[in-house]
Amino acid sequence: MKYCLYCTCMGTLASSLKEEALRSALGPAVALKAVDRLCDNAACRKALEGMAFGPADTVVAAACSKGSRGAQALACLRSAAPGVRAELADIREACVWPGSKDSAGVAAQAADLVRMGFARLESAAPAEACPASGKGVLVAGAGPAGMAAASALAALGVPVTLAERRTSLGGMLNQLGTLFPRMESASSVKAALPLDGADVLLGTEVRGIVREKGGWSVELRSGAESKRASFGAVILALGGRPVLPGGKMRSGELKGVVSQMELDALLTAVEQGRKSADLLPADAVFVQCVNARDEEHNYCSALCCPTAVKNALRLVALKPEATVTVLNRQMVMPGVALEALYRKAMQSGVRFLHVDDMNALAVEGEGNVRAVRLPASAGAPEEVLKADMLVCSTPVAPAPASVELAEGLGLRMDAMRFIRGHEPAHPLESDAEGVFLCGSVRWPAFVDQAVEQGRAAAVMAARFLRENRMPMDEMPEEGPAASIRTALCSGCGRCVQACPHGACRLGEDGKSAVEAELCRRCGACAAVCPCKAAVLPGVPSTREILAALGVVAPTKRRLS
Repeated sequence: MKYCLYCTCMGTLASSLKEEALRSALGPAVALKAVDRLCDNAACRKALEGMAFGPADTVVAAACSKGSRGAQALACLRSAAPGVRAELADIREACVWPGSKDSAGVAAQAADLVRMGFARLESAAPAEACPASGKGVLVAGAGPAGMAAASALAALGVPVTLAERRTSLGGMLNQLGTLFPRMESASSVKAALPLDGADVLLGTEVRGIVREKGGWSVELRSGAESKRASFGAVILALGGRPVLPGGKMRSGELKGVVSQMELDALLTAVEQGRKSADLLPADAVFVQCVNARDEEHNYCSALCCPTAVKNALRLVALKPEATVTVLNRQMVMPGVALEALYRKAMQSGVRFLHVDDMNALAVEGEGNVRAVRLPASAGAPEEVLKADMLVCSTPVAPAPASVELAEGLGLRMDAMRFIRGHEPAHPLESDAEGVFLCGSVRWPAFVDQAVEQGRAAAVMAARFLRENRMPMDEMPEEGPAASIRTALCSGCGRCVQACPHGACRLGEDGKSAVEAELCRRCGACAAVCPCKAAVLPGVPSTREILAALGVVAPTKRRLS
C-alpha cells in the first residue's frame, strides 16, 4: 500500500492545497492523511496511531525541502514508524505557496511530486549486506558527527555501536541553543538524526583500540566495568573542546566577563522563557581571538567569528536597545550564508571594530566589568567602550580522548594535535586500516559540516566492511603478499614505519615479518628496505626497469 502524509504546516498550506483536492489528484491507489505539523515528533506519532505498515508499504511525506524542515519531517516519520520505507516530496517550495489561486493546478503538481517520491522508492536499490563475519562499526563520540554517522549506518543496515562518555547524546549541541548560519535550534538537528537500529552506549568511554585478525578490538569502559568488543571498522567522532578564557580579559576576576558558551546559554534561557530579558546586558563588548593565534593555540578555528555574529543577532533581537560591539583582528565568515549573516548583523546595528593587538586592550572595572579601553592606532584616537558584559570568543581544541586514541593507534596529528587524514583527496581516512575520521576530531567543524562528514565516513566504513579495503587504496590485490627474506633482514624497522597498512611487524627475534592478510601489495616495504630483504613478488626490480628503459645497469665489481 502507498501512503502519503500531507503536512499542512499548521494550516498555512491548507488555503492553497485542500486535502480533498490532493486526495482526488492522487487517486485511490494512495491513502492520504493530513498532519498539522509533520516535523514535530509528537504530532507525527499521533497522526500514525493505529496505522500498521507492512514490509511492502511505502510512505511519502509531502512537506518542505530538506534544506528547510523536510529532513526533520522525514526523520520524525522514520522515528515514529521504524523500518518503513519513506521518501520526501518538496511541495511547499515547489508548488504550494500560501495564497495561490490555482487550486486545481497546485493539487495536480503536488500529486505529481508525490508520485515521483514513490517512484524513487521503487527504483532505490536495497543496501548491500554486510560481510558474513557480522562485525559492525564502532562510532566513538555522539556529537553531531557521531550521531550522523551512526544514523546513516543504521539506515544502511550495517550493525553499529555508538559509544559516548557522557550520559546524553548531542555533544556540543547540548550547550548551544541556536546554530548558524540558518539560525535553527540545536534540538532540531538532534531530532533529524534518528538512531533506530543503532546500539547506543551512554556513559561509556572508548579506550585502547588494538588491531586483531579481521578488525579491531576495543575496550569499552562504563564506570568501574570494562569489556572488550570486536569491530570491523571504527569511526572517530570525539569532537573538540572549547578553550576557556583562562584569566584573559580579567575573566574569573570581574563579574560580567563570560565566554560565548555562557552567553549562548543565557540567550537560550531567555528565548525559552526560563529567564528574564532584564538579565541581558545593555552594553556588550565581544572580544575575538581570546587564547587564539597565540603560542599555545597558533591557529584560527573559524568557529569564533560566526558564533559571535550569531549571538550578537540574538542579543539585539531580544533586547533591541542594547549596543553590541565586536572587537576583531579580522572577521572570518567563509561562504555566502555566513557573509549574509555578517551583513545582517551590521544592518541590525552591531558595530565591528578592527584591533591589531588584543593584548593592548584594557579591561576596566572593580568587582564588575565597566568598560574596555582601546589604544590609539593608525591615527584613530583612544576610545573607551562602555560594557556591562564582556564576551570572550575562544577557539576549539582537540579533545584529550582523541589525542590519546590517536597516539595509541599511531595516527598522524598536526602541530595543533588534530588527527590528520589523507588530505586533500581522502581527508576522512586515517593511516590505520578501517579507521575513519569526522567532525572536529580532524579540525574544528561547523555543525552542518560535522553532520555531512559523519554521513560520508559512514558510507566509507560500510564500503570497507564489504570490500575490505580503504577507498584510497584502489590498487588491485591480486598475487602474493610481500615477504621478508629473514637471512638478509637487519631489523632496522624501516618497513614497519613505511607500511601504511600495519602489515609489517618486528618479531621477538628482531627480524621483520609481514602479516599476509593485512598486506595490500603497495610495495612500500620493498622500496625502503636497505638490505633488499623485503620482496614483493611481481614487482620489477631496479635492473628490470633499467633494462626496459634501455639503460645498462652498473655491474657490481667483485673483489678477488
